[in-house]
Amino acid sequence: MVTNDPSELDLINWIRHHSQELPSSLVKPIGDDCAVFDPQGMSQLAVTTDMLLENVHFHASVSPRFLGGKSLRVNLSDLAAVGASPYACLLSLGLPNQLTQNYFHSFMKGFLEDAACWKVPLIGGDLSRSESVVINVTVWGNFKTGGPIWRSQAQDQDALVLIGEVGFSRLGLEILQVEDSASLAAMTHEDELVDWARDPFRAQCLKAHLLPRPLVEIGTWMSENGAVNAMIDVSDGLCTDLLHLAQESELKAEIRVDQLPVPEKGWGEITALEAALDGGEDYALLAAVSEQQLAHLESTYPPEFPPCRVIGRFSSGDPAVYLNRSGKREKYQPAGFDHFS
Repeated sequence: MVTNDPSELDLINWIRHHSQELPSSLVKPIGDDCAVFDPQGMSQLAVTTDMLLENVHFHASVSPRFLGGKSLRVNLSDLAAVGASPYACLLSLGLPNQLTQNYFHSFMKGFLEDAACWKVPLIGGDLSRSESVVINVTVWGNFKTGGPIWRSQAQDQDALVLIGEVGFSRLGLEILQVEDSASLAAMTHEDELVDWARDPFRAQCLKAHLLPRPLVEIGTWMSENGAVNAMIDVSDGLCTDLLHLAQESELKAEIRVDQLPVPEKGWGEITALEAALDGGEDYALLAAVSEQQLAHLESTYPPEFPPCRVIGRFSSGDPAVYLNRSGKREKYQPAGFDHFS
């Protein structure tokens, strides 16, 4: 797995000696069979886990530094969707024999840098050999003053609100699939990716795909301010995730295409609208917002947050997604990411 064949203990010790800011409620971090924390005085806990598999969720040419950060960020996006603040995380990592020790160090530096940025310390996990790169991350969060936001609480006539951007990540993937991206593997910083991209649009697409930013602060703010009825993060595709929201709330959802922000252009055979509707891995937030909540958002939503736009509406009826194009309404079959397709 690594040059000079360091043992699992060597790798664990490498992680342990990279200092982290640990929460006061943590009784015992890395070093025993279990990490232990005392939840007394904490609110409800939220927990989520995501698996990333080589050649399913990412290609081997991706920078391990970027991959380390992304593997944590996609989990933090789940916390954002329920309005939870990050607390701590676990990492299980499988690496094939041919990868060097540098790959492990680069991956872990990316992971730990992001863990420090979002104040979510790594408190345990597992390491193993495997046929390909396998990553599994579990993250806990809690609710400091608000409460959890469920998918199932959208109401009839709620506005459909999009926070963040959609479509750019899919276009970034398209760019990587047609370009010689071998040099990406050695990258350690976002500036190198921007230089490699050669123009601002390509850079935006590549950053959206390789270095997505979870909207943790926005999700927490929404929870603390009671600003939405229901919410979900856009990971499998805007329409796919909107259908989940509609099904859980037992409502139909309509997107007004003329109000949907789309990238300025497509790439290859993927149009900008296709990327926005079904691209996936955007990690924006979709929310159901009442008229009263919308008025509150319009007057109090922090200007430094990503754009918050009304793109449609929920209404009573059998759960489904509809597109409204210039007043013509049609039922839409989402074509986003399916883990078993």
